[in-house]
Amino acid sequence: MFIGNNVKLSHYHEEDGKKLASWQWDEDFLTPLTSDMIHPYTAEDWEKIFRDASNSYENVEFTIRKVSDDSLVGFVDLSDISVRNHSCELGIGFPKKEDRSKGYGTEALSLILDYGFNNLNMHKIKLSVYPSNIGAVKAYTKAGFVKEGTAKNEIFYNGKWIDIDYYAIFQEDWYARQ
Repeated sequence: MFIGNNVKLSHYHEEDGKKLASWQWDEDFLTPLTSDMIHPYTAEDWEKIFRDASNSYENVEFTIRKVSDDSLVGFVDLSDISVRNHSCELGIGFPKKEDRSKGYGTEALSLILDYGFNNLNMHKIKLSVYPSNIGAVKAYTKAGFVKEGTAKNEIFYNGKWIDIDYYAIFQEDWYARQ
């Protein structure tokens, strides 16, 4: 486990799937989760995501839990891990509105970047984000991510086309910030 002041990265706990399945209906959480068809996940689907990642060399999944009481607040993953190219994609989510904008994301990002750069020896960690997701963009840039580009009219959402921004952070830049 990687432990910060307020949150820690941990493993999947038995009841996490039920919680994630019930929390997933917040539109601000669900919409950016995928750029393709949105569909509900069952508790078993969530459990399978974590179970499959535990046996994978291409994906790693962590739950994000409060240090104070071990309660689940979110998840973070590194996916599409390329051992040859030392790169991967980051995903992070906080399903419950009351767990957002509390600094948990910033702290979880620091912990997962530490894991990615120090344990997996990644050279580049990248992500994609809707430009309108201001809170996420602030957290990513605060962590050291730099915008690399924009895919125009990439996603059809709420009757209109929206862009997707691509960000990345390199190992040497992350080390320089430490």
